[in-house]
Amino acid sequence: MKISVITVCYNSSATIERTIQSVIRQNYSDLEYIIIDGGSTDGTLDVIAKYQPYISLCISEPDNGIYDAMNKGLERTTGDVVAFLNSDDWYERDVFEKVKNYFNGSNADMVSGNIYLHSSDGQNHKYVLDRENKENIFFQVIYPQPALFVRKKFFEKTGGFDTSYRIAADAAWLINACIAGAEVLCVDDYFTYFRDGGISCQRKYEGYREQYKAALMCAKTKGQEHLVKKIEDYYSNILETIAREQKIWEAINNNTEEVKKLFYPQKSYYIWGAGMRGKACLDMLTKLEISIAGFIDQSPDKVRVENYPVISMEEIDRTHCICITPKGYEKDIKELLIKSEMNADHVLVYSDLLEQIANIEELKNK
Repeated sequence: MKISVITVCYNSSATIERTIQSVIRQNYSDLEYIIIDGGSTDGTLDVIAKYQPYISLCISEPDNGIYDAMNKGLERTTGDVVAFLNSDDWYERDVFEKVKNYFNGSNADMVSGNIYLHSSDGQNHKYVLDRENKENIFFQVIYPQPALFVRKKFFEKTGGFDTSYRIAADAAWLINACIAGAEVLCVDDYFTYFRDGGISCQRKYEGYREQYKAALMCAKTKGQEHLVKKIEDYYSNILETIAREQKIWEAINNNTEEVKKLFYPQKSYYIWGAGMRGKACLDMLTKLEISIAGFIDQSPDKVRVENYPVISMEEIDRTHCICITPKGYEKDIKELLIKSEMNADHVLVYSDLLEQIANIEELKNK
């Protein structure tokens, strides 16, 4: 079984070498590796040139966005199975051999594996996928593209990516493919390391708006009208949340000194909660140049987050302040801390801070 892998890149000199090496080290005999470069000027082509004997085709020329480049690569593939690997992601070992066996043992149109999220602190986290309810394709990433392998015949049947989308054409393609009856074999293997912070993360609002458009259009035109209201409510809520996040960051950037006044400037802060909200709080405190003592979290498998120690409540140094991030548990945690003789004035609630920051202009003018 011939496998075609396509990597699309532009000015990716800092990351693409690991991507290329992860493809080469598969040691898979029937491999076609295609690289479509958008006309890089930063040395990306020099890195690619080092591996020229292992690359079946490399095209470097301007394109009309990432999905135009992906279509360009797709048109040139000659393999039985096609996969796309981003220029800052990389494969686990022995992935292609596993994929071949999965396809040979089934009639699947696609094989979907799992991914690790590679965070900025160098840690890898398993990305949790909810693939039980197939309707989730309208709302979540349940078949992550970096760990998806598709029969070339299925691409020939469905066509490539709609270039009217700038960020979410792969999501639109998957929704339409699944509604068209694609047979997806979901496996437990972890295929790919996905670097968190790519274009879809950097332009979150636009990405979700495009996914909203794709999901809504597909529901309305492909016999899924019962999902329209759910789609509208789901994406409207997400877009509102992202818009508020953007407003908060604008306030932090434009009124930094005013925002700093919400904190005790000479104190170090613990962040209660090492989840996503805790990391968002870390980003905010770092931007404000506020000293961070570490994280408080009861999870036994968390030792450090972004090089900061993770401690239990019993280890708290009460000369520091605490910012509570877990939503819905703020009141209980605050009461618990006060009972443990923590100064109430030194316990802040992340949700309350966000509300104050979002309204900082009004507070400043009072």
